[in-house]
Amino acid sequence: MIPIILWTGTLVFLGCAKKIPQAELDAAKEALERAKKIGADQVEEYKTAEKYYNDALTLVQAKKYDDARVKAIVSKEFAEAAIKKWRELAEEKRREEKPEEKVEIVAEEPEFRRPNLPQLKGINPDDIQGLSTLGRGYILKDLKKIYFDFDSYSLTEDAKGAIKENFNIIKPILDENPESAILIEGHCDERGTNEYNLELGWKRANAVKRYLIILGIPEDRIQTVSFGEEFPEAPCPPPQCNDESKWRLNRRAIFVITTKE
Repeated sequence: MIPIILWTGTLVFLGCAKKIPQAELDAAKEALERAKKIGADQVEEYKTAEKYYNDALTLVQAKKYDDARVKAIVSKEFAEAAIKKWRELAEEKRREEKPEEKVEIVAEEPEFRRPNLPQLKGINPDDIQGLSTLGRGYILKDLKKIYFDFDSYSLTEDAKGAIKENFNIIKPILDENPESAILIEGHCDERGTNEYNLELGWKRANAVKRYLIILGIPEDRIQTVSFGEEFPEAPCPPPQCNDESKWRLNRRAIFVITTKE
C-alpha cells in the first residue's frame, strides 16, 4: 500500500497562499479519514484515492497548484466511492451471515431520489437515466454527450451544437431549482499517461463550461471535474486494443445535474 502523508496543519507558502487548493486538499483528506475509520481502506477505490492525494501533495510542493487541485478533487471522489462500496460489501456480508432472518421487503425510492441529490421540480422521473460517475448527480436521457477529437479539447461545430441543445434543457431546470447546478465531467480515451489524461479531461470540461457561460449559464452554477481515463465508456486499452470507434466514445464530456457546492 502506498503510504499517505497527512497534514498536521494548514499549508502556508509566503506569497502563494491564495493559489494553494487548500479546500480541495482538506476535503480529500477528510474523505480519506472517514473511509479509513470504517475500514474502507481495504478496497481498491481507497488505494486509488490515496495515490491521487499523495500526488496532489507532491504537486503542491512543486507549486503546480492547478494540477494539484485536479488530483485532490479526484481523490475525494474515489474516497467517497470507497465508502459506498465498503458499506455495500458490509451489508452483503451481514445478509450472508444471517440468511435465516426474515427480511421485510420495503419499496425503496429509486437511488436518484437520495436526499443528498437535488429534488428537481418540473422533471419527470422517467427523464432520469440514472446517476453519474461515482453518484454525484442525475444524468438525464435527453442531455447529449460532448465528444472531442484525439488529444484535443477544442469544441467542434457538432460539439457546440450539442451544448446548445443541452443548454435549452438545463436552463429551465436551473431557473426553477436554485439549489441545483451543472457538473461537467471530462473523460479521455486510454492512450497517454494518467497524469496527461487528467489534465486533458480537465481542459475538456472547462471548454464546455466556458461555452455555457457564453450561452448564459452563471459561472457559479457550473462545476467541473476530470476523471481522465479512469472511466471509459467503451474500454479499449492499448496496445491490446486499437479501435478508434471505441476511443472516440471515451473522449467525452458529460452533463450532470447536481447541487451547488
